[in-house]
Amino acid sequence: MERVRFILISKFDSLMNAGKVFTVGEKLFLAVLFFLGSSFIFGSEAFCSIDKQLDREVVSNLQKFRSQYHATCLNCSGDSCNLKSWPSEKSGDATVCKILFCSPSYVSRVFKLPEGAKKGKSLISFDYFINNKGKVSGVDITEVKGSMNERQAYKYVTSFAKKTSFEPLIIEGKKYQISNLNGKVIAFIGKPDDLDKYQANDQGIWRN
Repeated sequence: MERVRFILISKFDSLMNAGKVFTVGEKLFLAVLFFLGSSFIFGSEAFCSIDKQLDREVVSNLQKFRSQYHATCLNCSGDSCNLKSWPSEKSGDATVCKILFCSPSYVSRVFKLPEGAKKGKSLISFDYFINNKGKVSGVDITEVKGSMNERQAYKYVTSFAKKTSFEPLIIEGKKYQISNLNGKVIAFIGKPDDLDKYQANDQGIWRN
């Protein structure tokens, strides 16, 4: 596991990745930051990254790695698998499992601003699963804090995830979905000056 951990993390570079900024109407911008897998920001609870695209070399070897470590990383029953829980002292192994089994091979860079969304900051928490075709499904918004309402948060997350793809999970010729996954996103809507203001208060925010 140590060797695989080194190879994967060196290719993945960081579990905390920034989003994108888009022009909307009269110089409005949407800045997005997914903090999935970042205990520094959100505590010790594990989140999978759906915005950090795997390195091509990792994708080309993913099935081989998965076949070696699915029993280590997953609990499977019927047509569904769940990621195993890891103690804090095994956080490196947990990271490798998340890279192998719930990190995308292709990340969409297209977002749609939810209708009626107001300027401001929103923290969106959601549950989801990766279906046996490698697509994000079953998005369930569990909490929204900030300028977006629950409907807008749902529209935002599903818009981002629509064209994002994962390598389907295949174990011994059988396809599985990966269930009970959690995510968080911080979204900002505003003018460029607003991004500078938020940046001063939160050094983790990506900006363009």
